[in-house]
Amino acid sequence: MSKEDSLWFALAGAVVWAAATLFYAAFAGGLIEQAFWFYALNAALAAAALAFFFHLTARLRRIPRGRWLLAATAFSAPGLAGAAVVMILFDSLMPGLPPESLGRYGAFVAVAYAVVATLALERPAKSA
Repeated sequence: MSKEDSLWFALAGAVVWAAATLFYAAFAGGLIEQAFWFYALNAALAAAALAFFFHLTARLRRIPRGRWLLAATAFSAPGLAGAAVVMILFDSLMPGLPPESLGRYGAFVAVAYAVVATLALERPAKSA
């Protein structure tokens, strides 16, 4: 994978993470955390969105399946670093949310990137 490919994956990952985090910040207190089923649904949708944009970026950059693990690392790194910063500064960045939302946000991020890692580790189907 070239440096240009890594840059595109990092940029795509940062944009998708930022969008998911802004969505969480805007709707967590009033909507997402009101019921467990709705929180679980939003976590699944966020994970699906990250996986979709990772897959889309891999297809657009024409990265072979065997190199998706490296691509997933480049895609996930900005989001994981950003999530760490958000979690460290959670009280000041998301002041309207209760303290237990910190763990929920962490779980939200962990589930999303676990799905991306699973997609990257999936072996391609063998042709007959």
